[in-house]
Amino acid sequence: MSDVRSTWGRYSSAFAAEGTAAETRESIRRLIELCALPAGALVLDVATGAGYTAFAFTRTGCRVIPSDPTHEMLLATKQGWRERGFDGDARCVEAWAEALPFADASLDAVVSHRAPHQFSDADAFAREAARIVKPGGIVAIADQSPPDGYETWHNDLERMRDPTHEHARSPHEWHAVLEGAGLTVRATDVVYQEHDVEEWFDRVDCPPDRRKQARTMLDATPEEIRDVYGYDGVRMRTPQCVMVATL
Repeated sequence: MSDVRSTWGRYSSAFAAEGTAAETRESIRRLIELCALPAGALVLDVATGAGYTAFAFTRTGCRVIPSDPTHEMLLATKQGWRERGFDGDARCVEAWAEALPFADASLDAVVSHRAPHQFSDADAFAREAARIVKPGGIVAIADQSPPDGYETWHNDLERMRDPTHEHARSPHEWHAVLEGAGLTVRATDVVYQEHDVEEWFDRVDCPPDRRKQARTMLDATPEEIRDVYGYDGVRMRTPQCVMVATL
């Protein structure tokens, strides 16, 4: 876990540099819409990174606690919070997704965006999230998500680009994880994140040999999902599952 922390600490400046446009990406917009939380709801944003999901939920009137296991990411979140002129200081908590330091039934919602594929144990995260939300509370994720049946291909590609990648789950797999934690899935959607491929590599300092191998894999994208990923040598897109469950 210390290796993960040090790696993502190095990436923090690149993520912080994405700026306010990152708050308006389709996956965050759909996550907010499907959660439909009222103003004043107390929300934990798990693995907040540079804080964009926390900022977006804060703009809706929610009271948001950004959490992340990486100190540098939380420093970026605190800086972003100040730059946006939000009230007070960001109430950041340094924690792993699998061990959330909150009391039982203490929050209205737990959300995680663009991060669950890095969790070492998604089942543990789901159980922790279910434990700390109130009855009727929400647990929601938005993350890269391969089409059902193509999990191995997608994850092999992502690990070639980023060795810290754990496992991106298909919608079918996420449904099983959340239901297995005692939650009831109430809404699911799939949106897409567009990438310049070289920038996609740059975000994680992917070395030249791995870039070459990843491009070879993209060239050999299975015919059945070529339209899903849309790789043309310059740009591609990644499917994102948005899933909302209630306790």
